[in-house]
Amino acid sequence: MIGIQFGLSLVFFVLFIGYFLTTETRKRMRLSVLLTLTLTGLCLSSLFMKDEAGAWKVKIKPGLDLRGGTQFLLELAGNTSRATLDQAVEVIRKRVDSVGVAEPVIQPVGENRIIVQIPGVSEEDKASYRRQLERVAKLEFTLVHERSDELVASAKDKSPKVPIDGQLLKLRDRQANGTVIETPIVVKRRTEISGKSVANAFRSVDQLGRAVVIIEFNPDGRQKFGQLTEQNIGRRLAVILDGEVYSAPVIRSAIYGSCEISGGNMSSVEAEELASVLKNPLESPVAIIDERGVDPSLGASSVRSGFQAGWVSLVAVGLFVLLYYRWLGLVSIFSLMLNILILLGLLAQFGFTLTLPGLAGLILTIGIGVDANVLVFERIREELSHHRTALEGVSSGFQRAFSSILDANVTTVMAAAILFWQGSGPVQGFATVLCLGIFSSMFAALIISRTGAEWLAELGGKSSLRMMRLFENSNINFLAMRKPAFILSGLLLLAGVFTVAVKGERVLGVDFTGGDLVTFRFTEKVDDGKVRAALGDQAETVQYQRSPVGGQEVLSLRTAFGSGEKAGETLAKEFPQAQFRQVQLDKVAGVVGGELKQKALIALILGMVAIFFYTMWRFETSFAIGAIVALLHDVLISLGLFALLGRELSLPMVGAILAVAGYSINDTIVIFDRIREFFRGGTGGDRVGVMNAAINQTLSRTLLTSGTTFLAVLILFLLGGRVINDFSLILLIGIVVGTYSSIFIASPIVLLFGKKRF
Repeated sequence: MIGIQFGLSLVFFVLFIGYFLTTETRKRMRLSVLLTLTLTGLCLSSLFMKDEAGAWKVKIKPGLDLRGGTQFLLELAGNTSRATLDQAVEVIRKRVDSVGVAEPVIQPVGENRIIVQIPGVSEEDKASYRRQLERVAKLEFTLVHERSDELVASAKDKSPKVPIDGQLLKLRDRQANGTVIETPIVVKRRTEISGKSVANAFRSVDQLGRAVVIIEFNPDGRQKFGQLTEQNIGRRLAVILDGEVYSAPVIRSAIYGSCEISGGNMSSVEAEELASVLKNPLESPVAIIDERGVDPSLGASSVRSGFQAGWVSLVAVGLFVLLYYRWLGLVSIFSLMLNILILLGLLAQFGFTLTLPGLAGLILTIGIGVDANVLVFERIREELSHHRTALEGVSSGFQRAFSSILDANVTTVMAAAILFWQGSGPVQGFATVLCLGIFSSMFAALIISRTGAEWLAELGGKSSLRMMRLFENSNINFLAMRKPAFILSGLLLLAGVFTVAVKGERVLGVDFTGGDLVTFRFTEKVDDGKVRAALGDQAETVQYQRSPVGGQEVLSLRTAFGSGEKAGETLAKEFPQAQFRQVQLDKVAGVVGGELKQKALIALILGMVAIFFYTMWRFETSFAIGAIVALLHDVLISLGLFALLGRELSLPMVGAILAVAGYSINDTIVIFDRIREFFRGGTGGDRVGVMNAAINQTLSRTLLTSGTTFLAVLILFLLGGRVINDFSLILLIGIVVGTYSSIFIASPIVLLFGKKRF
């Protein structure tokens, strides 16, 4: 398969160069067909592969939010070196994948953090992994102090006076009913043997059938342990793990073999975990500072909802362009299908992981792909109205639309690249799909759609290029409405600011404030007032959620960091008939929330700065000011309306906001490009008249491009499931606000800061 892909890549490269070097139309059309067939074969070979059973399967890796699983972010305590970090990574890998079937992703992040992703883990099994990850497993063998019983007895339930050579610890004793009784015991401070002498540890059973852990020493450890037991027959030996005494048996004889840890009535699971951590001790303590988990059942539901939304979006957008553009609509549908195939092939070829926000980016690509076609087709209509031949109209339409498509997509790529740089996890997945989707959309629109349009023009002439028209010679004085528009925008901004001021940090999700966000499924709904009363101070917010169209209703709780599972235990105890079952848990420590908040702010600022300078380079200063004011306008109003609707801003929402910024500038640049064309063409008249003419001429394109993307995202909002409902909502708001600002805000700002006449 690799040989086939290499050969197809070479053929594609040669054809691609030949396509752009060819000036003859028919020859270029034939090369385009060969180029498309080669790329299709290359994408299909990348997308599908045979498994061990010989069956074909899709090569794209689903993220944890699509297949279920858990992600932990660990932080090592103290000053850590690279060697310490590498040792911790290797130890955690052995603990998590002790039997080689978990397929975890474990990698260092920065200087003292490790990210651990474990697929297919249910919420019930997650606690076991959490215990194994956090445990240092510092093992010590120490003699019990000769006067331990005397000192403990004389204390009479108070802390005994400990000699200078001793230390007070707790002896664990698990009862048959599972409860653990801890009694004080005084042991020597001096450690006789450490965990470094352990060669292996495994679970076993004693003579009574109770679970125990057998420790096998390395050669040096066996010698030390044998001498220790031989010299202290009749004394008690304490087995200490992470500061707790698991057992303190009396030494009956010299032992030059293995050692047993009983811990009373230890469960088999606890024994297995203990054996795993003893085999793989950590040099530095670790703490879980961020935890995100999705039950596999919820992941499967998200996949179904996401792909259903994708297919419905594709069909709805396809029907619209087919009805509106007729034969050119058929070309657009074919181009769109190849666009998605190219995107999926790129994701598979480079081994990218598809997350739920990434799936949203895939659906957004449908709208972006149609946008490019709409820009070209509307331009072809204008060129045909100038009495050009069909082929001349197609050629001129693509040439004149190219600058708009390029500028619009470059600004969106800039926003996505900064999002990838400053984002993490699913947000990076969205940025990746968005970037690749823009490249595939440009290829599909500028090569595949162009070839299709040229074939239509050659075979059917102008009659094959007929299409509907949304506006016929519109002559609306948009700039005369700039004052009412400024007032409306000001009121919307004030409403947003007032909402944020009243709610404060409640508009921010746990990603930025820290805390736990827990989602439960249930069989019987309990009144939310009763849930709040039962939880008391345990829960900060209690909310039932459901997708707009169908979908199972869930209960969402927001608690302090580390309190989410306790709240779940309270619900199970107070409302057993409801059968609450945890299906998702996000735990974010305050320090991580602060870092994410800072990164999100940096991403937004850098995105706007980059777009400002690019617009200033491509146009002029007044246009750059208009673009950045419109962009700020769209971002702030979208955030304000989002907060006004009672939604919380989470990390994926930052991705949506940057997508709104990119899309907003996309619409604005389409109008700016036409204004620039009028400037260069030397059109007479005052600036207001020229700007109005440019807005009217691009009005059909502006509404059609926004409309097709809005349609795709609306279907994602309705059918995509609860998990990406907020994500699609902010995109919907941004598309509407962005379309409004490109007409009523951006151009008036250019008028305000520009010259009055040409």
